[in-house]
Amino acid sequence: MLQAAREASGKTQAQVAKEIGITENAYQKYEYGKREPRARMAVRVARAVNSTVEELFGAATPDNTEEPDGNPVN
Repeated sequence: MLQAAREASGKTQAQVAKEIGITENAYQKYEYGKREPRARMAVRVARAVNSTVEELFGAATPDNTEEPDGNPVN
């Protein structure tokens, strides 16, 4: 699902990784299902590919309703 969302957003793995502040290799692990991001990172990934945490990872919205910068979680 993550790969499809990324492709639909028109971004490469490298672009998404840079946007969310991780290495391309780390991002690939999320996309290939080898690793799941923690709640805050899942929010960043979802925003980067214009999706939601629920759609991408099947998880509930994190309990924390604000990002570290104070912006609300969508």
